[in-house]
Amino acid sequence: LKGGVMSDSREVLVFTPTPNEYKGVSRHLGQHSFKNFNVSVVECGPGKINATFKLSSEILHRLSQGRKPAFVVGSGTSGSLSLGLREGEIIASSSVTISDWRMEDDKERHFSAYGRFNYKPITPAVAEEMALTCHDLTVKKLMEELKNQGFKTGRMMSSDTFVAGLNNKLNSGKAFNCLACDMESGAFAFTAQHLLGGIPWFNIRVVADTLDESLTDYFEKEVNMVEILGRKTAEALTALDKLMS
Repeated sequence: LKGGVMSDSREVLVFTPTPNEYKGVSRHLGQHSFKNFNVSVVECGPGKINATFKLSSEILHRLSQGRKPAFVVGSGTSGSLSLGLREGEIIASSSVTISDWRMEDDKERHFSAYGRFNYKPITPAVAEEMALTCHDLTVKKLMEELKNQGFKTGRMMSSDTFVAGLNNKLNSGKAFNCLACDMESGAFAFTAQHLLGGIPWFNIRVVADTLDESLTDYFEKEVNMVEILGRKTAEALTALDKLMS
C-alpha cells in the first residue's frame, strides 16, 4: 500500500502480524492522504521471529537503496493485563518489555523457564531495566497527543507465550508495569532501535481480549477488533502527520 502525497522521501513502515489485521489496517490507511510521508503496510506473521525477520528484510532492502524509513509502527491486537482496560480500547505505546528474555553484556539471558514467569525477582528497578523505550522527540509528542485524543498510553508486554488466566494476566501486568500483552511489539522495537540504525518506533494495539477471556474468545471477535484497529491506526498517523508539518 502506498498512500498520501509525499513532500519528500520519508516513509512510515506499518507492520501487522496477521492477514485480518493487515486487511483492516491497509483498508483504512488507503483512505487517507498524508502530506509529510508515504505509508507502506506489511504483513509480517505472528511472533517475535516472524516480526524480526520481516522487519529486518524490509528495512535492509531500503537501506541498500539509500532509503531509511522515518518511523516503524507496529499495529495489531493485544490482550489486557489491567482491570482498567476494556475490549475495543486502543493503546498507543512507545515502551515495551520482552518478558521472556533480557539482554546482559550483549548476550541473551533467559529470564525464567520459557513461558513460566517467576514474579519474585521482578522489582520495579528490574522492570524498568528490562523495558525498551523510544526517546524520539516526535514520538514523545505523539504519545501525548494521542492520550489527549482518548488513546490509552503505557507500556506493552511482549512474549511468544500466550498469557491466559485472570491471575496470571494481573500478575504479569503488575510485575512488568504493562497495560497489555502481544507477541510482536518487542521485536519491532528491538529491531528498529538497536539492530537497524536507530529508527524511531511506536505501537498501536487494540484490546481484543480482557482479563477473563481466552484465545477462543479472541478469535470470535477478531473481525470487529481489526476494524477498530484500522480506524485508530489511521487516526494515529494523521496525528503524526500534523506533528511533522
